[in-house]
Amino acid sequence: MAKNVFRHAAISGLSAVVPKNEIRLQDELEFFGGDAKKAQRATTMAGIDRRRVAEAGILPSDLCRQAAETLFAGLELDRSSVDAVVFVSQSPDYVMPATACILQDKLGLPQTCAAFDVNQGCTGYVYGLWIAFSLAESRACSRVLLLEGDGLARLTDRDNRVIAPIFGDCGTATLVEYTEEESVSWFMLGTDGSGAETLMVPAGRGRLPLPETPEAYAPYCERLYDENGTPWRLNRTYMDGGEVFDFTLNVVPEHILELLRFAGKEPEDIDSLVLHQANRQIMQAIAGRLGFPPEKVPMETFSKYGNLAGASIPAAICDALAGKIQYSRQQLLLSGFGVGLSWASAVLAPDRVWCSGMRDYETPAGHPRPEDILEHWRNKITGAGEF
Repeated sequence: MAKNVFRHAAISGLSAVVPKNEIRLQDELEFFGGDAKKAQRATTMAGIDRRRVAEAGILPSDLCRQAAETLFAGLELDRSSVDAVVFVSQSPDYVMPATACILQDKLGLPQTCAAFDVNQGCTGYVYGLWIAFSLAESRACSRVLLLEGDGLARLTDRDNRVIAPIFGDCGTATLVEYTEEESVSWFMLGTDGSGAETLMVPAGRGRLPLPETPEAYAPYCERLYDENGTPWRLNRTYMDGGEVFDFTLNVVPEHILELLRFAGKEPEDIDSLVLHQANRQIMQAIAGRLGFPPEKVPMETFSKYGNLAGASIPAAICDALAGKIQYSRQQLLLSGFGVGLSWASAVLAPDRVWCSGMRDYETPAGHPRPEDILEHWRNKITGAGEF
């Protein structure tokens, strides 16, 4: 059973970065037939009116890279002391190699550093912490750099009003270290793969690969309309919102209660319940069933930045709790749930942890555009020009 206690691993710093590009529902009136009142109703129902979306060519790894640079500067960290870098995302740079390998080089980490990717969605941050804490606790690594970032906004069509108004982009960095001083944390994880089709990108990898010719590719881009007239495409994110909502309320509250029992805690012992920022309705429902008062449950991160997938939990900490975790010990309960279907929660007590708050992404000079990378590979393979 994935149910663990760690006593000598702790977070020493974290950072979050979002794109500057902000999209509001009021900017998308064309998808509401030009009706501002209809857009306002959608805003009220979803609990969100804006999200951050990266421009073309800016990937989650870029956001994570800047978050890591911010973290290193804030902690005045010697990069040679990092033993492993773990990149958790559903939006890697390439099919292969692992994006973590590329980030190892770009971040100037030592070649003695282990580097690997984890393909995980809404539970990704807690999964990543579980891996990082395991490595530190076992002394396999003294310092682990956990990078969690996603870019699901690029996997939605803007006229799909079920999911397009929700997803935003974000990159985060967390440093996990071995500590001689005891710091106890509790983790529990779970999975129900029978619900995998509830939230999925059906086409694009091995099971349903995209064809190589434009003619054969067409069916994968075909718009399929559900009974409500919502357009879906097989190479874009599909979500059964009702099923996701039911799963969340049927599984997550009891899972969190079981974790509290395992940790020997009561809701009043927890300073903040940091939920995956799926939407306001889901967060309110979970908190209500658990008896957590609203002031203990950060929710505004979703309202300001959108559903940031696995990055939503560290983003919520940076956005809402930075001041608290920097100057005092906080008892936090983190809980992610969604794609898989999967769920993962942890109780931990960060103590005076360096935190950047939320930062805007600054595109570095000379950042390659997709057309630049295409030209690079043409030259590399054919031997033409410089690369």
